[in-house]
Amino acid sequence: MPTLHYRLVISNGEPNSVAVSSNGLVGVAVAVDPKQDNGLAMFFDTDGTLVGSITAGALPDMITFTNDGTKALVANEGEPDDDYVVDPVGSVTVIDVSDTTSLTATQVGFTSFNSQMATLEANGVRIFGPGATVAQDLEPEYIAVAGDDSTATIVMQENNAVATLDLSTNTITGIHALGFKDYSTLSLDLSDRDGGVNFQSWDNVKGMYQPDAMTSFVASDGITYYVSANEGDARDYDGYSEEERADDLSLDATSFPNGVSDADLGRLKTTTADDCGDTDGDGDIDFICSYGARSFSIWKYDSNGDFVQVWDSGDEVEHLMAVNDQWLNSYTGSRNDDKGSEPEGVITGEFAGKTLAFVALERSGGVMIYDVTNPAYPFFVQYVYMHDHVSPEAMAFVSGADSPNGAPMLIVANEVSGTVAVLQPLI
Repeated sequence: MPTLHYRLVISNGEPNSVAVSSNGLVGVAVAVDPKQDNGLAMFFDTDGTLVGSITAGALPDMITFTNDGTKALVANEGEPDDDYVVDPVGSVTVIDVSDTTSLTATQVGFTSFNSQMATLEANGVRIFGPGATVAQDLEPEYIAVAGDDSTATIVMQENNAVATLDLSTNTITGIHALGFKDYSTLSLDLSDRDGGVNFQSWDNVKGMYQPDAMTSFVASDGITYYVSANEGDARDYDGYSEEERADDLSLDATSFPNGVSDADLGRLKTTTADDCGDTDGDGDIDFICSYGARSFSIWKYDSNGDFVQVWDSGDEVEHLMAVNDQWLNSYTGSRNDDKGSEPEGVITGEFAGKTLAFVALERSGGVMIYDVTNPAYPFFVQYVYMHDHVSPEAMAFVSGADSPNGAPMLIVANEVSGTVAVLQPLI
């Protein structure tokens, strides 16, 4: 039975993320009030003693370490205030933690991309905050480090993009749009007012991948692959909101000859920001842009340095949740008009010669387990539904070698219930 070893009290801000390095250093990303001010990265030893802290960027939202434990990386989201008047730049803080008595940090931003706004938008990067520069609009959410520590991939959820950070020079070398998922080839339920579970394909409806969490693993071919939980997210502030319902859109009559109703697409949350879905520029919507992809995906960098999709779970997560009687009570049909089961967190781990991906479903309250040993052909293994644990948010995998009972463990932090669950996978 796990026991509480110690509790860290962060008195000078709000801890948003915690990570432990391979050298046993505990890092905490701390946001301050107001969150538009620069936050902190704080470091503790495994007994809870503060060994150092250093300034990060605005709204530190996630912290992680390189595999060798010599660098800490902080994703500073840089969200605006609720009036959308103060909009700090998004950034990544790279911290040399090889000597905790003398921490040094490099703030890596996107100012050099301000002049490339038109090109980035043309390539599919969402840049749409009122009056924002590229550097202000890009909002780093999560970080995944390559297996050889050469680069880190920075997730920017609202922008539906990732950036590549060269860890040898601490510079951003590229920004890559993640594109859309075509719902015409899938079977999904996109309404909460259709009287039940009604899966069908949808012409002229697409999902923006918009991952929240991302993790990486090295496959047998020696390539680093990246696994994303495609939750989706909108900007919704008092001073600016991009959210629209589909039945409030001016829809193209050719694409939607029968219009939409609450029983089909009418209540689907969508956006018209950056003219999303207006392919011919005539002011009406030719395809509906929805938030998230209701899935998880596997990506890699190709030989040209482009970030490309290797595999996506398609509509499988939603179908597994909805059609199996054992899990039906956890299927949140009331969220079909929003983002479905909302894959929120993802982590990988090794067990019995296999690489497993664990995908936390925020709304359904459980964890999907997939075998991703072959990144091009993953397959479903198990769904773990935790009745007393609501809204899984973050996870940690403990290998068998590090586990107290010799078997691997998955530790799940659940946001709404305020609980921690410890699971052991059965393969």
